Amino acid sequence: MTAVDTLPTFHLHFEGEATHGHTVPATALVQAAQALQRAIHLLALAHEGRDLKERLRVSQELDRKYSVLFKVPKNGGYDIPYVIRNTALSLFEPIDLEVVTRQHIDTLDAVARGDINALKRTIPQGAIRRQYLTALKNMQPSKRTGLVVSIEDARKRKLLDGRIVAEKLVPMLAEPVTPTVKPRVVTGRLDALDFQARKLTLALFSGRRLDCVYAEDFEPALVENRRELIQVLGEAVLNDDDELKALNNVTEILEIDESPLVIEAFHAHSGEPLKAKTALSLEVSFDQQDGLYIAVGDFNLMVTGETRAELEASAVAALAFVWSEYVVASSADFTQDGLEVRGRLIATFGA
Repeated sequence: MTAVDTLPTFHLHFEGEATHGHTVPATALVQAAQALQRAIHLLALAHEGRDLKERLRVSQELDRKYSVLFKVPKNGGYDIPYVIRNTALSLFEPIDLEVVTRQHIDTLDAVARGDINALKRTIPQGAIRRQYLTALKNMQPSKRTGLVVSIEDARKRKLLDGRIVAEKLVPMLAEPVTPTVKPRVVTGRLDALDFQARKLTLALFSGRRLDCVYAEDFEPALVENRRELIQVLGEAVLNDDDELKALNNVTEILEIDESPLVIEAFHAHSGEPLKAKTALSLEVSFDQQDGLYIAVGDFNLMVTGETRAELEASAVAALAFVWSEYVVASSADFTQDGLEVRGRLIATFGA
């Protein structure tokens, strides 16, 4: 039995006249399922250290890593067991899943008790915390359906009581959140330039346009990349729902670079430098919707980064982890696939 197999099962429990005969309206089911998955994604974003400098969009990698998986419905109203699992083929240990599953329980308990301070301890980021509460609110079907939906543990104890959750959420959602200014990378297509005002306009993927104030020394790069995708780093002003209001004091303008990422050396966790006999090349693409670079390559590597520099740092860190797990660790219990990965690592970077 793996560590994942020991993670708890939860129940999404619909109650009301519409559930007689063990049925539930499709619209209510989809609404609750989507809101529940959004809540789990927000816990994952908080756990992985996302802050207001980053958009609260969910990458494909994070979506696979923290998926809500439903099982066969049980008797009693309309009761659907679910678990939080990683649906991707991954070399990495499920410690993050354990943490987020624990946080799922803790935050539901905080909401049930109306304890905003306990919720802050688990989700310190104000924007993420507010969106998490909104996701729980959005789980509830329209009142005209006569339905409520609760979250229960394996023993059918209510962790979130659909009959009273609205009154619990009202004071927590009323918590004031001060707009914050923090560094942030924004990706968009360079749409217009005002050289006199030193202002550029980005066309964002949402359809919005964003004005950014820049310094004079960026003008050559802007002229060269007119109408192209660029990344702009500046001071982002966001409201309490993490909506971008302004980007001031631009400090860096980056071109989108999808050339292969070549790694010739990295340091193991022990600090030992490891140099490749043949450089490792990772294919790079840029996901315009998520605003993220994605690199994939040998040893089942798939890493992401908001900028090219972050992507390279993520790739090097992943290699160090894989080296530790497959070369430094004992191979006595390895599967054939694990032994093959170990062999290719040693052939590429030496023992």
